[in-house]
Amino acid sequence: MDHFRKLKAKFEGLTTHDSGSQKATTHPPVQQQGGYSPYGAQQPGIHPPAQSGAQQQGIYPPAKPGDAQQDAYSTPWQMPTHNDTPYPSSGIPSDGIGPGGFFAPPQQQQQQHYGGHGNQFPGNTFPGATFPEGAYPPQSYPPYPPPGEGPSQTFVGSGGPPPYPPVAPSQEPPSKPPVAVSGSALPAMATAAAVAATATAAVGNPSGPSSAPPAAQDGLRGQDSAPPVQQGQPANYSSNIGALDSSQLPSGVPLPLDQHDIMTTTESGEKKHVTRPGDGRNQMLFLNISNNETVHQRFLIVYGQVPGIKGDKDRIVVRHPYFPPLTFPAIDGYFKILVELESGDNGLKFEYLQGDAVVGQGELTIKMEPYTDKPPLILAVVIGSDSKGVFDSPPDARGPGINDLDAAVRKLRCCAYLWQAFIAEQMHRQGFGRRTIRLEEEYEPDTMARDNERRMTAKVHILKSRRTVAEIQDKERAQQWTPPPGYKRHTEESQFSLANEALDDYGVFKGSHHVACLSLDSHWDPEQQLLLGHAALGGGSGDRRLGVFGSHSTHAWPANAEEVAAKFLDTTQTDTRYLANDCGGCGEYWRAANVGMGAFLHECGHLLTLAHTPSGIMSRGFDDYNRTFMISAPGFDGPVRQRDEAGAHWHRTDVIRLRHHPCLRLPSDPPLRDNEKHESGFDVLPTERGLLVQNDSGITMIEVWVDGKYRNHREYTAENLERRRNGSLPAGPDEMATAFPREIVVDVNSWSGWAGGWSKSDKVQLVLTSRATATENVDNVNDLLHKGSRHDHEGNVVFSSNQLGKGEMKGTEKFEAWFSGKNMRSSTPKLVSIEIRAGDMLDGFILHMDDGSERKVGKCKGGNRSVLSIDPDDDLDHIVVNSGWWIDGLEFVTRQGHTSGWKGGRGGGRHIVKPPLGYCWMGITGSGADWLDSLTMHYAKRK
Repeated sequence: MDHFRKLKAKFEGLTTHDSGSQKATTHPPVQQQGGYSPYGAQQPGIHPPAQSGAQQQGIYPPAKPGDAQQDAYSTPWQMPTHNDTPYPSSGIPSDGIGPGGFFAPPQQQQQQHYGGHGNQFPGNTFPGATFPEGAYPPQSYPPYPPPGEGPSQTFVGSGGPPPYPPVAPSQEPPSKPPVAVSGSALPAMATAAAVAATATAAVGNPSGPSSAPPAAQDGLRGQDSAPPVQQGQPANYSSNIGALDSSQLPSGVPLPLDQHDIMTTTESGEKKHVTRPGDGRNQMLFLNISNNETVHQRFLIVYGQVPGIKGDKDRIVVRHPYFPPLTFPAIDGYFKILVELESGDNGLKFEYLQGDAVVGQGELTIKMEPYTDKPPLILAVVIGSDSKGVFDSPPDARGPGINDLDAAVRKLRCCAYLWQAFIAEQMHRQGFGRRTIRLEEEYEPDTMARDNERRMTAKVHILKSRRTVAEIQDKERAQQWTPPPGYKRHTEESQFSLANEALDDYGVFKGSHHVACLSLDSHWDPEQQLLLGHAALGGGSGDRRLGVFGSHSTHAWPANAEEVAAKFLDTTQTDTRYLANDCGGCGEYWRAANVGMGAFLHECGHLLTLAHTPSGIMSRGFDDYNRTFMISAPGFDGPVRQRDEAGAHWHRTDVIRLRHHPCLRLPSDPPLRDNEKHESGFDVLPTERGLLVQNDSGITMIEVWVDGKYRNHREYTAENLERRRNGSLPAGPDEMATAFPREIVVDVNSWSGWAGGWSKSDKVQLVLTSRATATENVDNVNDLLHKGSRHDHEGNVVFSSNQLGKGEMKGTEKFEAWFSGKNMRSSTPKLVSIEIRAGDMLDGFILHMDDGSERKVGKCKGGNRSVLSIDPDDDLDHIVVNSGWWIDGLEFVTRQGHTSGWKGGRGGGRHIVKPPLGYCWMGITGSGADWLDSLTMHYAKRK
């Protein structure tokens, strides 16, 4: 602790916060944005702490019955839902730690411009550029990907790198819907124990169509797609991105546009910005940006061309009045370059160089307006209580400012700004503007440029864990470790739970918050061939959303904008005596940079409610992460144009979720309504017309999966409302009503034809997404429509709603209560009163009938007793239910507006249980143990 106190005296702006008996060096508390509850951040749940929890999303499949992992969990909600990888021992130098909350070391101690082979690519140099004296060009390696494997390197069993993390043999659809573990929201500040308790594993299939729809935020699906064809674009173009073609896509959803191959017009039909120098040099075209365009992020990817130029060792240089120049490779006139922006107007000058000759010039003015009225992504580094503050690096790249905590802070900051630029570019290509995350920023020495000037730059919090490095690196907490048969585990904790614990101890973040945590003390153990102290996990619930990742590939990441090109082109081979070749996909440093930063982005996708997809970043597409930033890629012949970026994209279903996420809002977006800020559950009601899907927040997407494979999806956005109405997109009357319909009737016959058809024996699943980013699954449409209905003794067809709650508590029993609405001609008894038993939990209720009988739903053994009487001229109208894994609480409401008042807890998602228009109540069934854990409504057409 004395070490930290000395640091505090040495560096400005640091404070200490007590955490139990320990003190951790931290920043002053951060002001959080108010008014946002993106995932339905709910009121504190009332479930016991061991049963509250958050989702962890990752790449491991859920454990199956009998697995050692599953057997270790006493309840289903204690299993992680997203385990993304299996993923070095390290700690704090005596002379200090660095920016992002710590001091910047003297200039001579700044990280060297390490490019792989010693100082082979210092500064802005890269393969193909002039090498400094004494350096040598990179050695030659076989082309990547190997011949016949295709561009995305995602094929299992084809000789390419294995999936990330390894794919388990079985990938069944997760049983839990994507967002938070429902049934109980975490308390206002989620406890580490509660969050850690509910982790569950799941896997994405990187080799083509996913084998399971997303549930519980894991397992997204779909084919690559892009925005509808806009004016100025031909209607019949296609692309080879991700080895897909237009025949594999839903009608009206084309593949991403390779703009320079189409025409020099923007998506709106306007002419692209073209600079025509008057000095005889070649004109420069900017293909993804217009002059005087307004953006809201600090770093921007600019993609352009100087027509008529040939050359594979060219360079593009951008000059800004206030930042050091940046140089990236260029090929055959094409270029991509990362541009740094400041608030206000940015006058940018571009030079296309062949050798020392300027053969093309261009100018752009970009207006950057920071948008802070949305929740930030918070960056943090977790270190052990006795950590030395270093991460794994090769022997020639170690020392102060190179592989210490200061370097980790700078690299994480740079990594996050690349995420920001990537997301903005991908959302723009899909037609939704340059939506992207914002980072929590403060005024301090800026390490994104080598000048270290003080600027607004991303803040990185240092979280000192109460755990020692030995505890962090315990093999039982290593995600990639598999216990041998018969092994008795001593702990079920993961790096996800340890990061949650450190955040709890840090105690700064209040209200809804989103955190990306780098675990500094990850370490590759070559003797065990095991990555210790690492996990690739993302998810959460309640107020906290979290993504965690290890530091084992951080050595390959850039620490500032000037290093980006060199790091993405560094073909230095990974020496596994010192470094991890994670899942066989990090054999060279550029690959380690892709996997490290790209897979960490994958985890942040999970914390933004994304699940696994058949392609893209949420699959194994991060293997190609460099291609969005670079026109040149190792082993790729020719310029990497947009259509050549392969896996470096968001799947279209990811895009729709991100389009409506509060963390990606634009200033032009209308304010969120109250019902869009909080999670509202889906109600799925079979009717004679089909399935009635309802959500009070508004529905943004319905996906169709058949026998575990994605078929198609329909999306509902403000951008495509007119196309739904004019017949350009398939849509029923409900789908044409508003931008975000609150109810949609799924005509199964019609949707079957649109989605390629299915039989009654096929398992048809619907994945439903709301504007509040909640996602739920309808596990079997045919069962719900056919097996979920019956004829009663009077010939009425009685339908059953989707079940609320899982009904899986230990000792649970089933209950039935049959009655009919008073406006239904039926001899079935009618309700006269409802007796409710509840305290902090809902024990159940008893329905009293007009024939003197009574029916229990739940064991009803405890709780306080209350009664709602129903007058002869009144009847039950609906029930407001909060549920997740069980039934948290409810309120009965009569037609005349009399209510029972709220009974039970308020965790879980909100549902309105009410028969469809023209239908009447016919009964309630459910199950319960110590409290009610499932509920189903039954109803029939009024007669």
